[in-house]
Amino acid sequence: MKNKVKKYIKNNYSLLIVLIIALALYVSSILYLGYDYNINSDDLSYINSGIRFFEEGQITMHGVISAQIMPGLTFLIAGFCLMFGTGIALIIALKLFWLLMGIISIIILYKIIRMYANQWIASFCCLFLLAPDFLWMNNLILTETPFMLILLLLTYHSLKFLKDYKNKDFYFIVIYYIIGVYIRPTIGLYPIFLAIALLLKKYPFKELIKKGIIGGMALLICLAPWIYRNYKVFDKFIPLTYGMGNPLLLGTYQGYGYPSDEELDYDKNVYDKLPAKVKDYLSGNMPKDQFTKYYLLEYDGLKAKYRMKEWWKEDKISMLKSYLIEKPKIMLHSSFYWDELFGINIDFNLLLRKIDLILFAISSIVIIINRKKIIDWLLLIAVYGYQILLYCYSFAYSRYAITLFPIRFIIIGMGLYIIYQKIKEWKGHKNESTNNNSCL
Repeated sequence: MKNKVKKYIKNNYSLLIVLIIALALYVSSILYLGYDYNINSDDLSYINSGIRFFEEGQITMHGVISAQIMPGLTFLIAGFCLMFGTGIALIIALKLFWLLMGIISIIILYKIIRMYANQWIASFCCLFLLAPDFLWMNNLILTETPFMLILLLLTYHSLKFLKDYKNKDFYFIVIYYIIGVYIRPTIGLYPIFLAIALLLKKYPFKELIKKGIIGGMALLICLAPWIYRNYKVFDKFIPLTYGMGNPLLLGTYQGYGYPSDEELDYDKNVYDKLPAKVKDYLSGNMPKDQFTKYYLLEYDGLKAKYRMKEWWKEDKISMLKSYLIEKPKIMLHSSFYWDELFGINIDFNLLLRKIDLILFAISSIVIIINRKKIIDWLLLIAVYGYQILLYCYSFAYSRYAITLFPIRFIIIGMGLYIIYQKIKEWKGHKNESTNNNSCL
């Protein structure tokens, strides 16, 4: 046992250095910002949602009974309420747990890259998770930190399963996927891309179907209580959330060339087409607040579709450029960083983002040319790309982008190690050639 520990430390001591630095920075960031630091936004709504579920058994968002969000974070915070109450101890416990999730994310990122590279390259890539915006994000009780961890765990076991097809990894994939759906439903299409990667690896089709049925049944069983609750509360089939309307509407104001509100007739083309019952709720004549919120978001969705239709009709080029160029730019090069941490401004984060984006592009080219890990790369790119497209269809936002950046760091690790090996080979051939010439 002693020898195993010594061997592990020897093979991974660079990670221990990164973790010590990370712990010091995380603790320092909490002390710098204060244990009760918040941005008075969704973070407070999530905390209040957890407290209300603990006290009343109701799932809420922004003060009303809701299906606007998946309830994963609500359940998690309610569990902490059970242990720590609803006062200061709760906030401190949550901040420390978010710190712990940040540390574990570094470890999982390291373990993923170690599947393809040495400890130094893996540790170097982990340093990107110590950028000020990641440190700042881990001080906020939002879905970002837990979702990033779950995405990394899901990726880790998926890549392991692609390698050796162990059932243990498959069961972890199912568990983390379901947890991910309960935190953020954008992960929903993940199994499709994993299935394609497995088929490219010549995984038996019958076995893939069998595992797909097992995973699908597990997901259905876990979602059934949530779906039933939504049907009971809203009298409608809502398998995940109804919160798409507002981001979709906000997304129609991104880019350039979009129609202004003044030139559109919302009353005639949206409001007048609503059912009378919905109009009553929107005008405040109906008593149930949860339906008012629900119909407001539905109205936002209809308004967004009207805006998109008119935008396409008036200026197809600007709409295509906005959705296919301007919005992806936000998702690829942005920083979720509203306040300064340690006096570091956002420009430093954007510089780091530019560096990792360049390394990501170079590494991708290297992996494609090398081809040895092309299927693993394709899975990572597909998972990264489809989520970017989903957000670009609705609302491209730095807060959504930051949780996807670790996929880039994995690809950087893969690419840098291929480059490192090629340099070693080149040096070896050069030395051999020199030695042969000296013998002559």
